[in-house]
Amino acid sequence: MTLRSLLPALVLTLIGCGSVDPSASPGPGAGGDGAGGSGGSLGPQGPLLPWEEGNKWTYRITKDGVTSVKTTTIGELTAVGGVGPNADLMAYHVVTAKGAELADRTESWQAQDPEDEDRIIRFRELSFDATTGELELEEYWDAAKLHIDGSPARTVKDASWLETYQEYKLEVGLSPTDHEVRERWTVLDDDATVEVPAGTFEHAIHLQKIGSSTTKEYWYLRGVGKLKETGSQTEELEDYELRGAP
Repeated sequence: MTLRSLLPALVLTLIGCGSVDPSASPGPGAGGDGAGGSGGSLGPQGPLLPWEEGNKWTYRITKDGVTSVKTTTIGELTAVGGVGPNADLMAYHVVTAKGAELADRTESWQAQDPEDEDRIIRFRELSFDATTGELELEEYWDAAKLHIDGSPARTVKDASWLETYQEYKLEVGLSPTDHEVRERWTVLDDDATVEVPAGTFEHAIHLQKIGSSTTKEYWYLRGVGKLKETGSQTEELEDYELRGAP
């Protein structure tokens, strides 16, 4: 059972505990009209990306006019492994599957930053061939690559900062490569309204990430996670299952 289908009960529970609901109005398939959002004066509460084993998000992907599905699931806590500098650290094994029959798969090891639990960082990632299932590419980063920073100072409008790390690529059959990556993050809005298949959400954080060759934008909501992403393709939240929800 998903969080969306139990949202009314969750709202009552959170209000009783002195918290605020995630400001979502479910779409027609979840018993709502898909318009507006309840919200509260304090906005939604909780981490920008709920990070716990078993949490799962499903997205509708649109690229070049073609739509498909993508799922991201947080698995168990394991050693990062591989040959990078973080091989002995413990992180959650995250599986992302997309495309026809969800055959296009990546596996990554991500965790909360030991120095700042509001930051989710990525240590290592494996990409597999969608047809054969064989490993195509291994990547790791030094220092770890930022997934999202939900700290108060970096979720307010106009906040901007630079992330720098070394990226190592081990492509099967080719020589290893590495290069420095510099990414500029900026908060474009801290009170955005976003409409996606999962519903209409208020009080979202709208971020932009500019790299050397790509620009992406993200919309996140505290207590829910990523609602939408644009760039080379568009990802829109269809459903989500968060462990610990009623």
